[in-house]
Amino acid sequence: MTEDTRSPWLIAAIAISEELKKQPPEVQAEFRLLSKKTYPETWKALREKEQEEQK
Repeated sequence: MTEDTRSPWLIAAIAISEELKKQPPEVQAEFRLLSKKTYPETWKALREKEQEEQK
């Protein structure tokens, strides 16, 4: 996938992620907490995947 064919939503998400990496640790922690509250299914799936990989 090249820059030309990427979705504008994906481009924006990548830009936000890169900007978040520049923020202080407290801001990053708050963002993760908000994300966990907003997208609990995603975090549950990530936890389950990590547990499977540890086995």
